[in-house]
Amino acid sequence: MNWTRIEEILTGALEREPAERAAYLDQACAGDATMRAEVDSLLAAHERPGAVDRMAADFAPVAARLRTTAVSLAGKTVGPYEVKEEIGGGAMGVVYRALDTRLGRTVALKFLRPHLGTDDSASERFRLEARTVGGLEHPNICTLHEIGEAEPGQLYLAMPLYDGETLQRRIARGSVAVEEAVGITIQIARGLAKAHARGIIHRDIKPSNVLVTGDGVVKILDFGIAKLAGVALTGPSTVLGTLGYMSPEQAEGEPLDHRTDLWSLGVVLHEMLAGRRPFPGATPSAVAEAVLSGDPAPVSKLRPEVPPGLDRILKTALGKTPAARYQSAQAFERDLLGLGLALDLPAGFTPSGGSPPVEVPPPPPARTRWAVAAALVVAAGVMALAVWALAGAPVHLAAP
Repeated sequence: MNWTRIEEILTGALEREPAERAAYLDQACAGDATMRAEVDSLLAAHERPGAVDRMAADFAPVAARLRTTAVSLAGKTVGPYEVKEEIGGGAMGVVYRALDTRLGRTVALKFLRPHLGTDDSASERFRLEARTVGGLEHPNICTLHEIGEAEPGQLYLAMPLYDGETLQRRIARGSVAVEEAVGITIQIARGLAKAHARGIIHRDIKPSNVLVTGDGVVKILDFGIAKLAGVALTGPSTVLGTLGYMSPEQAEGEPLDHRTDLWSLGVVLHEMLAGRRPFPGATPSAVAEAVLSGDPAPVSKLRPEVPPGLDRILKTALGKTPAARYQSAQAFERDLLGLGLALDLPAGFTPSGGSPPVEVPPPPPARTRWAVAAALVVAAGVMALAVWALAGAPVHLAAP
């Protein structure tokens, strides 16, 4: 039994609305009745009264089996680091709390997942993440201390262990105030402006890749699938990212520029305000169709306190073509600041002001509608196996 996969599917199911889960599980379990039964039993435990306690008890055997099917690094020494306990993980890596014995500081160590150790492209994306993040110095981007190798092929990144929570957890706790949502979005935009100025596209902006520290500073996490200008690690038909947050051009597998991140940021802002994504769907193809042709209702219809100007900002951010949306993160930020809201931004925060906008190359030629439909049919199997896997358990660099 693939318990790691069961954990990923369970996490994906809990992230979805109950009405969407059956279709998602049909797709994710791919006809494996035993796996589906395991996930269904865990979901049933979650829904019963006393769900948290019952879930912990019912999941304990699964957790024990997971520990026996993967080699844990807890308790070991890796270079100058004493590895403590596992604190999170995603499709690409596993994160541990560790002690840097040189400086006496607690850090997060992100290791490439063992089953990817022999995958040259996964290893190269991991190295690229290190080079990408290491070259960025900005208050709203996760700092990278160093990259190392525990043993041949076992790469790791050393990063700060921030005190805070992911935006995904923040949204799950309940409604996000308009001022708070706008303030978080401004900080993400500022971090993206820095990355974009260096020719770096994140390509996977979503709530689980954004951390809010205890003092309100936003940190963008996981540049693991970032694309440097002129660097491509995948073929032209490969789709990387998380489908619910992909721009139309990313979902179609088209060439991307930095404006794909601005679309994703618009999706995140909408989710903070509305409590749900703007482009829902029970299956990958339904989500893709909504992204390509759907128009979400104005958030002011759901929350009267949302100013009309914010509806206009979201409409621009979610423009179907790159040319129709914001041309730079700075422009997105300026419009948000122009709302005149009483924002509670971190101490020392200053607007980007006259930062030069990112130079935008001409957008790629648009595909015809029939070509897009054909691409979706061909990509459906790939999305089921790859995209949903990439949306598995998020990597948390926050202290629990």
